[in-house]
This record gives sequence, structure tokens and C-alpha cells, in this order.
Amino acid sequence: QHAMPALNSPGPEPAGQDAAEKDPLARFRSWRGFLFASIAVNALFVYGMLGGMGDPGVAIWYKSLVWLPFNVIATAVYLAIMARLTKTGGAVASAVGRAFYALLCGAMIIANWAVLLSA
Repeated sequence: QHAMPALNSPGPEPAGQDAAEKDPLARFRSWRGFLFASIAVNALFVYGMLGGMGDPGVAIWYKSLVWLPFNVIATAVYLAIMARLTKTGGAVASAVGRAFYALLCGAMIIANWAVLLSA
């Protein structure tokens, strides 16, 4: 009889394969990518919420039950991204790059709250 090798069995690694290739989720661990994905989700959320704010009778419910919790979560996400991207020795090497990401995250936090309060 012919035995099939187990798929998860530890075996010899192919030559030339480094740690980044061994990690199947490495492409999902980019903080810059996470920042830009967060901005895209944020833009879609604001677009959807502004569409639902047309009826003044339910606007306060949209703000208190949906928009306020989203802003709290988005603020925490942007602060975490800012802390990660602006630390010295992190993913961003230059001081200009770190300042840019800090400014971008801060601007997104301010914009979220400004849009909520003005809607």
C-alpha cells in the first residue's frame, strides 16, 4: 500500500524560504494598510450615516445608538494606529513619515467628531 504524507506534518522546509514567507498572515499585518482600510470604512460609514440623518425624528437615535459608539471605537483604532506608526524604530523610518501618520490619524479623529457634532 501507498501512504499519503500528512499535510500538517513537520518536514524539511524548502530552501530559501524566510520567516515572512512562512507566516501566511504577514500581508495582513501592515499598520499602514490597516490605517488606509480604516479610513475607507470610516468614509463609507459617514456616507451611510449622513443618508440616514434626513429624518429629524430619528436623527438623535442614529447619533446616540450608532454614530457615538462608532466614533468611540474609531478614535481608539486611530490612537492605536498612531501609537504603532509613530514609535521610533517602528515600521516608519523617517521623522517626516511619523509626523505625517500622526497628523493623518489626528485629523481623522477630529473629522469624525466634527461630522458627528455638526450632523
